[in-house]
Parts: sequence; C-alpha cells; structure tokens
Amino acid sequence: MTSDDEAEIRALMRAARERSRGYADFFGWAIDRDLEESGVLSSLAESMAADGVLFYENIKSRRRPNDPPDCEATDSEGARVAIEITELVDNEAIRAFKQGRVYDWADWPREKFISSLADRIAAKDKRYPHLKEPPYVGGYVVVVFSDEPVLTRSTVQEYLKDHDIPRPVHISRAILILSYDPAIQRCPYFEVAFNG
Repeated sequence: MTSDDEAEIRALMRAARERSRGYADFFGWAIDRDLEESGVLSSLAESMAADGVLFYENIKSRRRPNDPPDCEATDSEGARVAIEITELVDNEAIRAFKQGRVYDWADWPREKFISSLADRIAAKDKRYPHLKEPPYVGGYVVVVFSDEPVLTRSTVQEYLKDHDIPRPVHISRAILILSYDPAIQRCPYFEVAFNG
C-alpha cells in the first residue's frame, strides 16, 4: 500500500466520521448511500432465506443518477421489479444525539409508528411516475428500514396487528426490516399489509 493509498483511506475515514449521525445507524454507510441501500437489501434477503423465503433474484443497485428506483431485481418468473428503499427514523432524536443527548431516544407510540410508516410508503408511491427505464412488470416494492432503539421486533409485531395503512396506488409490496436482533440471529422483517 502506498502512502497515497493510506492518505486516501484516512480521508475517507474522516469523511465517514464527519457524516455519521451516530443515532439509529445500524444500516448506515455515511459516505455511500448506494452501499447503504445494497446492504439493507442484502440483510433482508439473508433474513428471508433463513425463513426459506426467496426475496428476489439478480438484485442490483441502479446507483445515482440512474435512480429511481434505487435497485432492481427479477421475480421468480424473470420479470423486472423496481425496488425503492427508505428509512423510518426520528429526525429530532438525531439532532438530540448530535447535541450530546445520546440517550434522548425517540418515543414511538403505536399511532406515531403507523402514521410514519404510512407516510414513508405514500411518499415512495408518489415517485412511481418518475421510475426510470420502465416497465417493471414484476411490481414496485418499497423496503423500509429502521434501527430505532425502541422499535424492537416484539413492539413492531404488536403495532402491526390490525394496523391501518392505506393501500398505495402503485406499490405492490412493502416490507419493513429492523436492525439485527441477537435473539433470532438476523434482522427481523415484516410484510406490511394494506387495507382496502
């Protein structure tokens, strides 16, 4: 390794540290959002495979500026699937962390969780007309990820019982994935059911 290589690595590490938010960032790649999105999908695919469920095949990042969608894949019949990835996180808790209040975790009562999840899904549903290189005959999928400390597997499981998330116009499937849970030795995930 040359001294130029070492200098570049140090510069990347400094940049990552400066951009890191420090709160709810299990999936975070501060210097490369495309890697972050790929990591979310890798974790999801691994967790689903552990349950004997196939996520999709041939998953690839479209990378900026070729998005949306963030990623694409093929379904079991070879049809292209558009995948958008979005995060469920409390921005006030991020600000508190950056101000040194590291244990000011966000509260997530059921109503806030359901409305925030519905908002993330609705925001991605509105992006459908902007998807590049259509058609995506296999569907339009949204993956929501979260590392909020109080949104545990059991809490989310309870919150999603009899929930009230409106059916989006364009999204065919929504999945929520949480950060690693040592009790199950993988990242828990939940298919989001829509009403209507």
